[in-house]
Amino acid sequence: MKTVKSNIKIRKVLKDDLTRIFQMEEDAFKPMNYPLFVLRQFYDILPDLFFVAVNEINQIKGYCFGGIDNENKIGWIFALAVTKQDQKKKIGQRITIELLEAFKNKNINKIQLTTTPDNNAAINLYQKLGFKKVKEVMDYYFDNSPRIVMRLDIK
Repeated sequence: MKTVKSNIKIRKVLKDDLTRIFQMEEDAFKPMNYPLFVLRQFYDILPDLFFVAVNEINQIKGYCFGGIDNENKIGWIFALAVTKQDQKKKIGQRITIELLEAFKNKNINKIQLTTTPDNNAAINLYQKLGFKKVKEVMDYYFDNSPRIVMRLDIK
């Protein structure tokens, strides 16, 4: 585990965390949130790329997970969320750094993600971490909603 703040630790996800993560997914992303069964599948196939930030009594304050496009050697950040009351405490930044380290340990040096163009907090966070806007896709999820694709090249 790595320390995020004095009372926040980052660890790999446990199966027992998934229900709480699903609740956070709904709070943060509904109606575009991942269903619980998909979170379970991410847990089963990508455990090394799925992290939670917890306080001293093991309450989840944030989570982040990703996957790897093996053919193109690109890591993808699929989701990052921090509870509303714990935002602006650098939890999102630190948990993302943990995921970036996991990608690096797997020799994945190109990382991509998408976010909505109006999610300034996410865009600012990712830019602080070195991500650059690559393009805007007007119908990314086939629902006429635009997404910004961002990319980081790790050295």
